[in-house]
Amino acid sequence: MLSSPSNSNRLRLILAAVVFVMILGAVGVMLLRAPQGDETPEPTPEPETVEPVQTPAIPLPPPALTRAQLLDMVEAAASAHAAGEPAPPGQAALSGRNFRLRIPFGCFGPREAGADAWAWWEYADDGATIRLSARPENWTETGFVTQLGGGPWDAVEGFWIPRPWMASDACPPLRIDPLGGAPAASPQTVGLAAFFGADSSRVNQRGGRPWQAAIRASEGETLARPTGFHLIVEGRLGAFADGRPVRCHSAGPDQRPLCVIRIRRDYVAFAPIGSDTVIQEWRS
Repeated sequence: MLSSPSNSNRLRLILAAVVFVMILGAVGVMLLRAPQGDETPEPTPEPETVEPVQTPAIPLPPPALTRAQLLDMVEAAASAHAAGEPAPPGQAALSGRNFRLRIPFGCFGPREAGADAWAWWEYADDGATIRLSARPENWTETGFVTQLGGGPWDAVEGFWIPRPWMASDACPPLRIDPLGGAPAASPQTVGLAAFFGADSSRVNQRGGRPWQAAIRASEGETLARPTGFHLIVEGRLGAFADGRPVRCHSAGPDQRPLCVIRIRRDYVAFAPIGSDTVIQEWRS
């Protein structure tokens, strides 16, 4: 008996279903056996852009005023005073500025016996030791300080700037007129002074006490003659009653004005001329 068409179709459908199930099973097995590294990695997020923090610039303090700059300031003040003109504009703004001044001394040899100088050096121990000494002068009762006004002052301690016509702080060459001999030194006209009122601390006052130091040679040797020394003075410019750091006075139109720079003294040291080696230092 022959099979009917309907039975043949059902048989083909069953065989097709079995084949499809087998294919699906084979694909599933292949997927399970596939290595894990073949999986597509998830995309990495882009890093966020961080803007750099802008550090505010800190302004640097102006450099310390030098000898030449201090003398320029004094020259302008002296010229205005001699001409009867107002004080130079802008000088009040210099109050509070730092300064560093090298004052040369002992340029022409050791102190002579009996000589009275504010700064000097001398040999000791048969040339094996050099002793140095410097002290501020007491200007408290001087006439020129009285003429500057202000006060009353408990103490005024000052230094002269020798040879204010020189911008350099080196020792000058020794020149002597063979016909006229050694002339007298010109009067001092430029000074720095620390002013102490009655309510000021006495810690920074020297009260006549000198700064002293010694240089000693090695055992059995002597020291060569030095070319001179520097007293290094550092501090800040002060201000007189008018707000300016310098005041001048003169007794007449034909007299060079005497000018005083008001300072606060913070540091003092000895050093050989031509060297930055500090022999000894003091800080306030």
